[in-house]
Amino acid sequence: MTARLYRADYPQHCRTHAIDGMTLVFHRPSGTTHFLSAPAPEMLILLSEAPMSAAVLCQRLCEQLDLPQDDEALYVVEARLDELIASGLVRVQGLDPH
Repeated sequence: MTARLYRADYPQHCRTHAIDGMTLVFHRPSGTTHFLSAPAPEMLILLSEAPMSAAVLCQRLCEQLDLPQDDEALYVVEARLDELIASGLVRVQGLDPH
C-alpha cells in the first residue's frame, strides 16, 4: 500500500504568534488567519522539515511530545492533517514510493 506524503511551507509563508496556549497563524498566500491548538503547530513544523506520511509524522510527533504511539495517536494525526489540508496550511505532495 502506498502512503500519501504531506508537506507544509511553514514558516516561510506564515506569520505566527502564541496567544493563550494557542498559535495564531497568518497564512500569507491565502490571506487567512488560523487559530491552532496542539498538536497542529508541531505538525506544521515537522512537515516543513521534510515531506512525510501520516504514520511517520505520528511517530515523530509522539517521540517529540513523549506520547504513546498507538492507533488513537494516528487517528488524531490523520484528523488534524485533514483539517490542515482544508485550511491550505498543508498539501499532499505525492505518494511515498516505499
